[in-house]
Amino acid sequence: MPSPKETLQLLTRGTAQVISEKDLLAKLEENRPLRVKLGVDPTAPDIHLGHTVPLEKLRQFQELGHEVVLIIGDFTAMIGDPSGRSATRPDISHEEVMANAQTYTDQAFKILDRSTTEVVYNGEWFSKMTFTEVMKLNSRVTLQQMLQREDFRNRIDQAEEIRLHEIQYPIMQGWDSVEVRADVEIGGTDQMFNILVGRDMQKAVGMAQQVAML
Repeated sequence: MPSPKETLQLLTRGTAQVISEKDLLAKLEENRPLRVKLGVDPTAPDIHLGHTVPLEKLRQFQELGHEVVLIIGDFTAMIGDPSGRSATRPDISHEEVMANAQTYTDQAFKILDRSTTEVVYNGEWFSKMTFTEVMKLNSRVTLQQMLQREDFRNRIDQAEEIRLHEIQYPIMQGWDSVEVRADVEIGGTDQMFNILVGRDMQKAVGMAQQVAML
């Protein structure tokens, strides 16, 4: 097996940004399998070519002995990720989401090693939350923090609507990281804000913060 520093060089190859490499090296030096998270919302039946980039990186983590956690956003898909969007996403039913999820996982396992992949659905925790628990989750972030998102700011500047449920999305994605105890979260550069919210959520509950790998 390569040393932690050699592993760091392998894992950061091809990335746009890692927050931070120092933190990732420290985790690798703990000499334990890291839990590496990728969340996908099955809003369509097929994954596209862009999805293969993070999936290939997950496979690389697997080949180095780490644990992959693939989160199927059966709950978050019904809200829709506002990242990079200039308008609210259309509604999608839970039945549609679950049908799409089946093809998503079938296709993802053309790249991922099924035997070392943990597949979880975030409806497992969000569907059980009481309204009081949702309010407590919201209390962990500020409106100012949410409105720092570039896509939200752009929509405000252009007098475009932002529905309140869209502000929930980064909070929910961040809470996913708490639920699965993620050491690393992988996502596109458009996911930076959401992944950093996950770091904040983990810190708030006394958990070691995940590394953002973009």
